[in-house]
Amino acid sequence: MYAVFKVPGDKKDVIPKVISDETVSRQSSSIRDGDSLGFDKEMTYVLIEGNEDGVELAKELFSENDIDPMEDDQEVYEAIKKADEDAAAGVGTIFG
Repeated sequence: MYAVFKVPGDKKDVIPKVISDETVSRQSSSIRDGDSLGFDKEMTYVLIEGNEDGVELAKELFSENDIDPMEDDQEVYEAIKKADEDAAAGVGTIFG
């Protein structure tokens, strides 16, 4: 299970608060600037992926700050996963 959140620049301070929650921190999270993904440069995209309880809690915590999960998130999800894979491959070539 996963959720993608589109966080405006003026609410970026919410991200560390959410991902540092004890339950949410046990999930996989990825934070990317919109510009690096080819999307809105004023936004930060957050992917939370893991078990249902952790993802649902992340939704609740973001929602308390008027940030809802994206509904049409497939394109952003794929871009984040590709960026993560590219980063992992780059580290592998450095230390491989």
